[in-house]
Amino acid sequence: MAKVDLARRAEIGREKRERTRTLILDAGTMLMAERSREAVTVDAVVEAAGVAKGTFYYHFQSIDELAAAIGEKLGESFDGVLRDARLALEDPVKRLSFAFTKFLEKAISDPNWARLVVQSSQSRGEYARGVRTNLKADIAQAIVQDRLSIRDVDLAVDIVMGIWLQVTRGILDRGARPDLTQQTVESALRALGASRSDQENAWKKWP
Repeated sequence: MAKVDLARRAEIGREKRERTRTLILDAGTMLMAERSREAVTVDAVVEAAGVAKGTFYYHFQSIDELAAAIGEKLGESFDGVLRDARLALEDPVKRLSFAFTKFLEKAISDPNWARLVVQSSQSRGEYARGVRTNLKADIAQAIVQDRLSIRDVDLAVDIVMGIWLQVTRGILDRGARPDLTQQTVESALRALGASRSDQENAWKKWP
């Protein structure tokens, strides 16, 4: 009788579970890009993924938890796009403005992505952890440099994230006029108490 490789069997089991979880994530992502959040049900997800309902609940407790996982995945992918360019910017206000600009440009050019961002942000748990972490670091550095009048880092992050999401909802509802990105970036910096020169210049001075 062949010797059973328990370690390999366990590895195969983990790989299978990860593939199944990815199937469910992909199905949820597709559905949330196509329809309203209220129309995304567990039944719809398992049908699209081709798995049993019990399999869904093995990986996720609810649609909210699935949406949170989708949001984290979106945040990670967006953070990956920004990483190299952000490293080239030493000024924290410019890094903040750069990320804000790229976020809005992505939302304008890809409505499905924008819809996913808005819907996943409504779930419980911390949305876009990687993006929020970088945002917090940039704001904290700007405060240390006395570049912002607001002194509470967490409040500042909430303000910026709130503006991002609300403007993204407006883009989905009404579209975007040509000057939307510039006006939004300047308004966010104004809300944080940035100087007038930073408000006017930081959004467009990339390396």
